[in-house]
Amino acid sequence: MEDLSAALVEAAWERVLENAGGPGVDGVTVERFAQSAATLLPELRQQVMDGSYFSLPLRKIVVQKRPGSDETRSLHVPAVRDRVAQTAVARMMSRSFEEEFLESSYAYRANRGVDRAIARIQQLRERGYEWVVDGDITAYFDNVSHRMLLERLAEDEGMNKELLPVVRQWVKASIWDGHTVERIRRGIAQGSPISPLLANYYLTPLDVALSRGDHKLIRYSDDFLILCRGETEAGEALTATADGLRTLGLELKAEKTRLTSFAEGFKFLGVRFLGADVMIPWKAKMHGQTRVVSIARAMTGRQLREFRAAARGKKTEPAEDKKAAKPVTRKAKTEEWSMPYLYVTQPGSIVRKSGDRFLVECDGEIVLDAPYHRLEHILVFGNVQLTSQALVEALDHQIAVSLFSRQGRFRGSLQPPAGQNVLLRVKQYALHQDEAAALGAARECIRWKIENCLTVLEKYEERGKLGPAELGKVNRAEEEMTELQAGLDEAGGAAEILGHEGAAAKSYFGALALFNGSAFAWPGRMKHPAKDPLNALLSLSYTMVLQEMAALLGAHGLDPGLGFLHEIDGNRPSLALDLIEPFRGPVADRFVWTLVNRGYFKADDFEQREAGSGVYLRPDPQRKYFEAYEKWMLTPVGSRAGERTWTFRSLLRDEAEAFVRYLRDGGAWSPFSYRSVLGEHNADADHV
Repeated sequence: MEDLSAALVEAAWERVLENAGGPGVDGVTVERFAQSAATLLPELRQQVMDGSYFSLPLRKIVVQKRPGSDETRSLHVPAVRDRVAQTAVARMMSRSFEEEFLESSYAYRANRGVDRAIARIQQLRERGYEWVVDGDITAYFDNVSHRMLLERLAEDEGMNKELLPVVRQWVKASIWDGHTVERIRRGIAQGSPISPLLANYYLTPLDVALSRGDHKLIRYSDDFLILCRGETEAGEALTATADGLRTLGLELKAEKTRLTSFAEGFKFLGVRFLGADVMIPWKAKMHGQTRVVSIARAMTGRQLREFRAAARGKKTEPAEDKKAAKPVTRKAKTEEWSMPYLYVTQPGSIVRKSGDRFLVECDGEIVLDAPYHRLEHILVFGNVQLTSQALVEALDHQIAVSLFSRQGRFRGSLQPPAGQNVLLRVKQYALHQDEAAALGAARECIRWKIENCLTVLEKYEERGKLGPAELGKVNRAEEEMTELQAGLDEAGGAAEILGHEGAAAKSYFGALALFNGSAFAWPGRMKHPAKDPLNALLSLSYTMVLQEMAALLGAHGLDPGLGFLHEIDGNRPSLALDLIEPFRGPVADRFVWTLVNRGYFKADDFEQREAGSGVYLRPDPQRKYFEAYEKWMLTPVGSRAGERTWTFRSLLRDEAEAFVRYLRDGGAWSPFSYRSVLGEHNADADHV
């Protein structure tokens, strides 16, 4: 049996180099591979031959089917090293299989192609084959049976059995969509060098079956014609085709399969046949180009290490933060996608509508797409355009759009219609007017804010990283907060309640600063504009949580601007500010402390535009912040007894719903309790 020679691998590399193309999931470009090709090619050949080779996942790329079309198709592109290996093995296999392929097959074969197929059709018409079965196979590339394909390869005498494990990897490939790795269960990935050969090989039994009898098959991949001398014979050939496909686990595509004739005319491979005429369209340059709609981002170094370790059957290397690494093959939970948020931060970006998706375009390229059904909020930062079609589509699909300055200052939002919850808003207004009820709600809100901040400090204390003197300061702060919390019952108005809240916050931040292990100094809590990195991160995080709550309240038909604690102040969402008070410590403060203590940001990630102004994250670190924020909001934080696991995002939603029930049904209202959510779980389990 022929070996995979060094010359064959070198020729395969030259072919890959000639075709160029983009990088795979590892981010290695053809140019970068070329720099070390002299070393990499012999290593690759040795790995294929000794069985130590493993393929990386395929990188998903979505492209337009035609210029200007909303229809798309997916390509799955191997890494450069895998393209070289596939090209070499495909050439080696084709030398054996070419003898098995029949004359009726014209695609993906040397010295054949569209022109030869057209010439053969004309020749058969002249010989009296006037009737035609014009057929297509339903989603052929997606429905190839891996079991049948691999069994046939294993039994084929022309197959080098030493290469079967490698080919099996390519058949049962994995696809990386930018978020998860998912195994292909059926089908052949389009975009891989070996796919055309396997596609032809799988259909060879059909070619053989249809070669019997007085009819002629012309097949180009999954498109085919069967030319017959009469209509009856054409009907029989159609039945035989359907039967042959069923044995392969395939079926005819009804809407693209028909009986016809040269007299009636038909189109095949872009060519129009009518009687004796063959009309070939001019190959004029098309207006516009087929655009790439989306490209899965490259895998990180950590994700690649995890995949390689799993592929080799070894344990994953310890993560840098010493926490258990999550396998990249883990599917996102339904809860994680229950209310996704789209952040658009790149200056000059344009958000467009395309079919049932939003596309984010930058510098003429589509850098991100998102289906409507997965979105509930679009947040736009800085100089970003939204087309009128995108805005209309967002509102029609109940998706809120919030606008911010590049530094994170909230400018305003577009909200879908509030619906018919007029009576609910009447009750909201009644609460605002009822001083006693409003004060009761305000006391509970601040009581649980202080309680949750105490829980945050307690969880940090449990880590045992403070000395006796520092621990004493924390304990004194906790005592002060507890006294202020108890004094809320005597507070006679909203201003006095806010006074207790402010004093408790001062004690709380003084203690929280002792757990700041970063290089960033803590000058004390400063509001907008923040003039230091820690306060800038806190302000941004509060803004993000606030806008989530405001959107939830608006979706329920409430007025986010009319609260029970914070006064009415222009466009400020006072009710949303009221309801997020208990969330500030567990959600925003812990998030910021986690980021800085783990070194997510450096001093030069922040900028100050002019002397005396606030500091803000630069664009690239800002995108890094949003990625971490999304992960934080979707990470399980604990569970209540007998109930499902919660995330901070689901808890915000629950809080809005609980307040709606309180307004609608009356009774007691109990704000978010961090301690009850944690249950027996340790808060350290929450991580970015």
